[in-house]
Amino acid sequence: MKIGKYNQARVTDDLPQGFYLETEDGDRILLPGSSAPENTQAGDTLRVFIYMDSEDRPIATMKKPFAVADSFAVLKVKEVNQFGAFLDWGIDKDLMLPFKQQLGELKPGDLCVVYILEDKLSGRLIATEKIKSFFDRDTKLLKPGQKVELAAYEVTKEFADFLVDYRYTGRLYLTGNEDIYIGDILSGYIQNIRDDGKISVSLTPVGFRAVAENADIILDALERAGGFLPFNDDTPPEVIRKEFGISKKTFKKMIGTLFRQEKIRIAENGIRLL
Repeated sequence: MKIGKYNQARVTDDLPQGFYLETEDGDRILLPGSSAPENTQAGDTLRVFIYMDSEDRPIATMKKPFAVADSFAVLKVKEVNQFGAFLDWGIDKDLMLPFKQQLGELKPGDLCVVYILEDKLSGRLIATEKIKSFFDRDTKLLKPGQKVELAAYEVTKEFADFLVDYRYTGRLYLTGNEDIYIGDILSGYIQNIRDDGKISVSLTPVGFRAVAENADIILDALERAGGFLPFNDDTPPEVIRKEFGISKKTFKKMIGTLFRQEKIRIAENGIRLL
């Protein structure tokens, strides 16, 4: 059986405490009755997630965890005690983040960006915030302009480092107008990929695609606001960034494009949808 991952298993016995399953490797494991699908019976084949319970016994569940072994995840701290932090990962047992695997003090409610792995000493699944050695450095599947999902794992005054599609690492250099915290999940774009595999990311599209997508952002905002928005050349850049997620330079370029397309009218106090 594969601990911390999904397994195909066949129901062999129906007992008062639940169902015994046989995995493809021939291992027997209990699926508690409270976790079993309705009308489960002997002979059924189920896709179950297997983990170790509080007594270090393997157990199956039909619940879907937020992440599996050998993968990255953004998880919330539920509890901190003398052993470490315990993270909610979507199943009955919380995932332990030992103190020695933490990068800073944690408290309940904090978000952690972690990698899930098997502890070599205990054989248990644990989480670690020391994730840098697990990144995929082979970036041949990525290309500039590609839309990706970002999860912030390190934030300084100068830059924010992100998981890119929960596989790679990318860096965004900050202008001072961003409001980014560890655990934030954002949409972003590949800006550049260096020969050494380092990735630069952007929160806004690049190239021709940026024109169309940002124009749609402005048009959608106008429609939601009833056709008028009080933004123009005098609007501070930080207000533009907060409202639309784009720079003021890009905003001015977009409204110029929309004006030439006769989709908006530019007034002294704002822009109006035509």
